[in-house]
Amino acid sequence: MQISIWDHAKYVTDKANPRPEMRANLKRLADAGVKRVLVYWPYLEDHDGYLEAAAEAGLQVEPWIHPERMMKHPPRRVLTPEQLQAMRRNLDIELRFPCPNHPEYRRQVLAIAEDIAAKYGDRLHGLHLDYFRSANFICCLDYPCGCEACRAERRRYFGFEMPSETDLKQPWYIYKETARLAAHLHALVSDLHALAARKGLNLSMAARTNYANSMDIFAKPVWGLGPATLEGQDWTQWADDGIIDEIIPMNYHPVLERFADNLDAHLRLLAGTRVQYTSGVGVYSSMGVVPPDDVRARLKMLRDRGVQGACLFNGTPFTDEYLQVVREFAQA
Repeated sequence: MQISIWDHAKYVTDKANPRPEMRANLKRLADAGVKRVLVYWPYLEDHDGYLEAAAEAGLQVEPWIHPERMMKHPPRRVLTPEQLQAMRRNLDIELRFPCPNHPEYRRQVLAIAEDIAAKYGDRLHGLHLDYFRSANFICCLDYPCGCEACRAERRRYFGFEMPSETDLKQPWYIYKETARLAAHLHALVSDLHALAARKGLNLSMAARTNYANSMDIFAKPVWGLGPATLEGQDWTQWADDGIIDEIIPMNYHPVLERFADNLDAHLRLLAGTRVQYTSGVGVYSSMGVVPPDDVRARLKMLRDRGVQGACLFNGTPFTDEYLQVVREFAQA
């Protein structure tokens, strides 16, 4: 099984001289059998040093592109004080992420990817997309964006710029709001795939685990759940259309039965497509902690179902116990 790691690179303590720590950590991962690192690019200050350390360890590298964290002037969703107050009151959160419907979103993200590919493309295995979607689906639909782009599109389709409370619940409104969001993100991913293909790079993505439905979509915290389709991240359609090379659903659920349910859904959704399927596996994430033996059970489940790749997510450095689990399956 090919094991990859989402690397936050937070283990670096000496910011002035990060290379020895990067070199030691990446060698440690490679010695355990890890083949690829998906590194959180905006967190790194020394990109060249990281790439050199990875090359020494024999690791493939895919920079982790996060639109919100990497755009210099992100076109944020425009929400009224009343909307924000209601969101805090009803959901205990306040989400004002960038609006993918805005032309600046597509322009800036493409420019980021083009810059990375131009500077480092010959040393990369691919580009990795993270958070290529709109805000949590409840926030998208119940608290619609009022940016100029959204207003202009609604004016064309509906004859009004902002929906009433009655409009929010109408099937025709819900359909068109989700359809136009999906169309904008589809176009952006298609452009990124063309860019990656020109550079000979793999285009992978961290996908919303819950594609269309879930028994626990209203569980707390609500921002960790919610269907991909309602947030514009229609990754099954992206696979059907051939605009993504590899899909890595973030299957971090700490309950093994829910992990298995998600896994079976992903295999069903991607059956017959040419996309490479790699299963995300949570170690330490917002959904909870998965102990080493439970990670072992998940990797065994993947192997038994014929899944060839796993990508482990951990917000902190991997302990020896986790690396031993990786070693067992990387050699299988």
